[in-house]
Amino acid sequence: MIHEWHDDHTSARERGVAYGRAWGAELRTALGEYVETFDRMALDAERITQVTADAVTQTAVHAPDVYAELEGVAAGSGMTLREVMTLNARTELLALMKPQGGECSTAVFLPADGPPRTIQTWDWLDALSADTLVRSHLAADGRRVVTFTEFGQAAKIGVNSRGLGVHFNILHHVSDGSGSGLPVHILARRVLDEAENIDEAIAIAESAPLSASTVLTVVAPDRAACIELAPDGVAVIDAVHGELLAHTNHFLDERLSAGEVALYASTTVERLACLTDHPDLVALPTGIDRALALGAVPDAPISMRPRAESPRHLQWASKATLTIDVASPALEFHAGAPADVTRERWRRVSATP
Repeated sequence: MIHEWHDDHTSARERGVAYGRAWGAELRTALGEYVETFDRMALDAERITQVTADAVTQTAVHAPDVYAELEGVAAGSGMTLREVMTLNARTELLALMKPQGGECSTAVFLPADGPPRTIQTWDWLDALSADTLVRSHLAADGRRVVTFTEFGQAAKIGVNSRGLGVHFNILHHVSDGSGSGLPVHILARRVLDEAENIDEAIAIAESAPLSASTVLTVVAPDRAACIELAPDGVAVIDAVHGELLAHTNHFLDERLSAGEVALYASTTVERLACLTDHPDLVALPTGIDRALALGAVPDAPISMRPRAESPRHLQWASKATLTIDVASPALEFHAGAPADVTRERWRRVSATP
C-alpha cells in the first residue's frame, strides 16, 4: 500500500519528530525486514555497522538539514539514529554484496516544444516494503517537495514546486562497496530540496562522495538528463528534443560502462528495449495514459513479477508505477506494475504551494 503524509514544519528536526511519531510502527517493520534480508544475504554485521556509521558522518557533513531531520525521526520513533540510517543506506549496504535481479525502468520523452513526459516502474525485492509512502514537506527555502519513498528514507522519486523532478534507478559498478559515502537516497533528497535546475542538480551530484552507484534522471520544464553516478565518477546523458531517453540498470556512458558489474538474472537489457521500442507510448500527454498504454503491451518485461524459482529474499517485483509532472508540479502514482494500473486507483499529489 502507498500511504500519504503531508507536513508543514519549517524546522527539519521538528519535521523528523512528527514523521517518527506518525510512522513509528512502519519504520520498525521496515528495519526488521531489512535486518532479516541482510542476514539471509550473509552480510557481515561489523561491515553493516561500519557502513551505517560512515553514512551518519557523511550525512552530517554533506546534508546537515537531512541529518537534523533523521535525528528527529529517531527521537520521534524511539529508534536510534543508526537504525534510521540503515534504511537510508540500504543501497550502500547491498553494494557490499550485489543481489540478483535489477531495479526500475525509467523513460522520458522530451517533446520539441513542451515539458518532458516521464514514467518509471519502481522494482524492488518482493519481500520488502509492502508499505511505502508519498511524503510532502517544505524545504529550507520554502519550496514544497513531494517524494515517493520506502519508510525511513529521505527521498527517492519526486518533484519540487520549482518544477524539478527526479527519477531513480540502481546501478552496479566495480568501484561500489567501499562503504564510505553519502547514501544515494540522501543525495536525491538534496537535489529535490536545493536544486533550481538540472545544472545545479549535476553540481550537487558531483559534490558528494559515494560508495554505491545509481542514476538520477532529472527533468525540468525544458530539459531532461540522466546523471549516472558511481564512486568512480559522474556522467551526464542529455535528452534530445523529439526523442526518447530511457534508462534501466546498466550504464550508458562509455567510460563508466567499462566498469559495469553484470548481475545474474537481470532483465535490464530487455526492459530498456521494451521502452525504446515504444517511444509513442511514453510520448502520450498524460501520466495515466502512458501507464495504461505500457501496461497493455503483451508480456512487457517492465511489469516485473516474482520468479518462483528464486529464493524468497531474492524475488523481484514491480511495486509502483510513477510519473512526474513538472509543468504543474506533481507526482502521480499507482501501486504495482503498469499492467496493474487502473484509472480509478491512479493518484496525484501536487507540489504546488
